[in-house]
Amino acid sequence: MKKILILPLLFIALTVPVMAEDSAIDKMFKVMNMDTQMNGGFEAMLPVIDQMSAQFQLNDEGKAELKEIFRAWFNEDIDRTKIINEIKALYSDSFTDEELNAVTEFYQTPVGQKFLAKSPQLMQMGAQIGMQEAQSKQAQLMERVQPFLEKHGVNH
Repeated sequence: MKKILILPLLFIALTVPVMAEDSAIDKMFKVMNMDTQMNGGFEAMLPVIDQMSAQFQLNDEGKAELKEIFRAWFNEDIDRTKIINEIKALYSDSFTDEELNAVTEFYQTPVGQKFLAKSPQLMQMGAQIGMQEAQSKQAQLMERVQPFLEKHGVNH
């Protein structure tokens, strides 16, 4: 009788799907709320759109419309899953599971959560700082590029 009960139980145990535990990188990306971080990356792009708007001499309505075009492109055309998978591969190649687990532990702390919450805004502000510096040094860039343009017969 015991053999008859053991056989069905063994069959059931072997056929129940095994719940795969998330990998270290999957855990880290969940804690990081990577989709929110990607949205922060889009927000960091807004100064570029502002610059384009100024270059095209758009009024506020035109500027808003251009931002909506970029927002639709980002939300509808960009394959976030592909990007996240490729970024996961980069992190996995660069860090051991032990290191990823340590980073994940940090992100789960109050300071880590604050870091993640502020990162999108800081990325945007950092991009603006970089863009302002680049704009202020545009004349120096043109001085460096001018000989190249002349050498290659490029009119600007």
